[in-house]
Amino acid sequence: MGATHLSGPIIAGNLQTGDTNGPNQGAVNLMQLTSITQNSTTAVSSTLYIPAGSIITDVHVDVLTAFNSATSATLSIGLTAGGTEYASGVNVKAATGRITPTFTAAQLAAMDGVTVLGVAAPTTAPVVVTVTPVGATSAGYVFVTIFYVQQ
Repeated sequence: MGATHLSGPIIAGNLQTGDTNGPNQGAVNLMQLTSITQNSTTAVSSTLYIPAGSIITDVHVDVLTAFNSATSATLSIGLTAGGTEYASGVNVKAATGRITPTFTAAQLAAMDGVTVLGVAAPTTAPVVVTVTPVGATSAGYVFVTIFYVQQ
């Protein structure tokens, strides 16, 4: 079975005759996934590309194996490696399980229309997930899901 590729926002729901925006229509929530595996004492990043102007609606961090670094292991999400525009201070050393970050007002504002700094009218925008350990690690694996709505 082949894949279907769409190049614009998806709106789903009932459309009444003569309406351009039916009462039961809404945008479709999309997601992209990435995983990060420990790399001794080095910060590890993974870049996802979502359509520019998209609204990030949520983030799930699934810690499958807690990082065993000496002091800390912190996950952040931003425009560049180590950036904190979308999420910061997520502890991936403390325990395994699902973590939904607590967002600041500035992060929520940045999530309301993802952009690329210094680029006019880009088609995609980078969302970079980084885990920064302090101290050597020999274990650590996280799976990150970014949920977004394309505008």
